Amino acid sequence: MLSVTAVWERLDTLGAPLPAERVPLAAAAGRELREPVTAPEDQPPFDRAAIDGYVAALDLPAGSTVRLVGDIPMGDLAPDAPPPGAVLRLFTGSAVPAGPVGLVMHEDTTADPAAGTVTLRVAPSAAFIRRRASQARAGDLLHAPGATLQAGALALLASVGLVTPMVARRARVAHLVTGGELIAPEAPSQPGRIRDSNSTLVSALLAQTSAELVAHARAGEGYEATAAAFAGLLDAAPDLLLVSGGSSGGAHDHTARLLVAHGFTLVVEQVASRPGKPLLVGVRGAQIAFGLPGNPLSHFVCFHLFVARVLARLAGAAPAPLLCLPLAPGATLRPHPRETWWPATRVAEGYAPLPWVDSSDLTALVRTHALLRVPTAVAPEFSVDGLLV
Repeated sequence: MLSVTAVWERLDTLGAPLPAERVPLAAAAGRELREPVTAPEDQPPFDRAAIDGYVAALDLPAGSTVRLVGDIPMGDLAPDAPPPGAVLRLFTGSAVPAGPVGLVMHEDTTADPAAGTVTLRVAPSAAFIRRRASQARAGDLLHAPGATLQAGALALLASVGLVTPMVARRARVAHLVTGGELIAPEAPSQPGRIRDSNSTLVSALLAQTSAELVAHARAGEGYEATAAAFAGLLDAAPDLLLVSGGSSGGAHDHTARLLVAHGFTLVVEQVASRPGKPLLVGVRGAQIAFGLPGNPLSHFVCFHLFVARVLARLAGAAPAPLLCLPLAPGATLRPHPRETWWPATRVAEGYAPLPWVDSSDLTALVRTHALLRVPTAVAPEFSVDGLLV
């Protein structure tokens, strides 16, 4: 039985970053950038106003009453500076004339439209001018490759005209749920049956990544039906195949047999983790398959520990780091012969372990913000390693 660390080491040798492709910005969210983004021009490209107000000579004293001689509409080139004793009205984003000028906020002035004058209650200030190249110079690196494109990064790319960035192709994922006891979530309660929660869980977890779910199926206990569903999902040419349930060694556990029958080489058959022990990992060329334990809490843990790590590798990104997470005062964690990954919720003083009855218990996941790693020997007292989820 492999340790979690040993499984990570094996996973880090599997697969390779998927090919890159250019996509519209609307399709790039959450995907890994595969090219450096540099400023095509100075940012901002010209001196511009940070306020609505007036531009005047910088040496005008507070209390001056001056002539209003025109406007600087947004989008126009900057005109010459106003003559002595005069101001130009401008707006946030307007180009600012060159020279020793400053701006006065509209709120700090009193206008007399009939007389065509403006009284400046404060002196003009250059602090309201967003200077050319104050954010970046042409050629400066704005965004390095290898980072996930989030909303702010996408806005930055739009601002420099990069509307089809080079990003990692989305990993194609197929998911098979097995178990003769399962019924659809919308089905009425039936004696001896349980509603399938793993389909929803896996779909939601994948939605938080750059991967896309391209095929899904549910099969019962029989080998033939499960094999047919399995083969159908392989027809979708997934990069990653997830099989929920059937990863143990019982009479109705067919995942290992199916993987081998379809040419996958098993590289992981158990992990010394609690929950999540009956984990399978198979490889067939560039394809990777996981046999996930059927219990949903085990599913959740194995996804974050192992599946997410492979998805990061396929995207060309680093895996989520282990962090030192402070335990909430009074919190205790019980060690176990297998390394435990304990669901925890974030509180003001740190992270508080959540109660869970067994690996089928979904109630803890409602408030889970982290998985705390509990060593097999002595329970930690102040902080532990863990993953944010």
